[in-house]
Amino acid sequence: MNIKGLPRIIASSVGLDIEQVYRNSDKGVLEDVERIRQITEASRAAIRELVKQSTNSEGRVESVNPLQGVMNFFGGGSPWKKALAENGFPDVSEDDLAPNMEYLQVCLGEIVKNNELSSLVKALNGCFVEPGPGGDPIRNPDVLPTGKNMHALDPQSIPTKAAADTALVVVDRLLERMAQQGENPESIAFTLWGTDNIKTYGESLAQVLALVGVRPMADNLGRVNRVELIPLEELGRPRIDVVCNCSGVFRDLFINQMNLLDRGIKLAAEADEPIEQNFVRKHALQQAEELGLSLRQAATRVFSNAAGSYSANVSLAVENGTNVDESQLQEQFLTRKGFALSSDNPGELREASGLFKSALSQVDTTFQNLDSS
Repeated sequence: MNIKGLPRIIASSVGLDIEQVYRNSDKGVLEDVERIRQITEASRAAIRELVKQSTNSEGRVESVNPLQGVMNFFGGGSPWKKALAENGFPDVSEDDLAPNMEYLQVCLGEIVKNNELSSLVKALNGCFVEPGPGGDPIRNPDVLPTGKNMHALDPQSIPTKAAADTALVVVDRLLERMAQQGENPESIAFTLWGTDNIKTYGESLAQVLALVGVRPMADNLGRVNRVELIPLEELGRPRIDVVCNCSGVFRDLFINQMNLLDRGIKLAAEADEPIEQNFVRKHALQQAEELGLSLRQAATRVFSNAAGSYSANVSLAVENGTNVDESQLQEQFLTRKGFALSSDNPGELREASGLFKSALSQVDTTFQNLDSS
């Protein structure tokens, strides 16, 4: 389904690239900060008009009225086009708006369906309740309508293509912002949580792979079980080294995707490329010499707790300890989180706190992507 987002449609109508406007707004360009505000207000006005078409006399939307002027070109255009014109965007194309509004109208119909009580009664009577995914309806509208027998996702299906595309944008903005601050990181540490990757369909996973310069690949059944190296010419920047600290829940849910991360990182480390353009290889070579390991072993970057163990318990030690110094906390963190996963031994976590410490010593910054929905 190829539907443009409403902010993108509005920006295009005045000759702007919405991605560039977002970037400039992030940089503090006041003109684009104001443009984002105007585009946001216009978008909300258009959506209000869409909802108003199905709002009854009591101010409620109980069902969607599909007959109310989705393609009304008379009298100045559709209600949402008029709303956009009133908010300073008169040149938005009806042709661009039509598929967007038709899709939003379908989503509105799913939102107002009242299936929760009826599904609860079915469940109490021992009847079948239709299964469906949970999560953020903005990322995956298939979670609507509510009232389903909810499940999370197929762990082997992430990162999705949408998550991978979003990750490229996030990574580019991260590196761009750090460059503006005079920082050019060679290694970034990631904290990966299970619940956030469920809600975002693997965006954090995809961000790790994007930094390394590796593309996740799905098979014909939609299972993401392969990776391929993005050529440096296409990547347009050096490969950034990563260190992944995975939570115990993430380990339990996504052990196969931890293998995928390990394969991608080692693929980058073994690439025959100049070390000034491949920081994964640069650091792995240094660690291999320092620790007496093979290059492939030294490129291990995916760590978690031992099987059955959760959390580093650093905060617990601080709360309960009367005289706990920083070195003790560091040692506790390394000891509890220093179990390495290797795709060469799938599903097996081995104690490797020395390698974990060596990898962390190269880290320039730490990044964690948390979903706010």
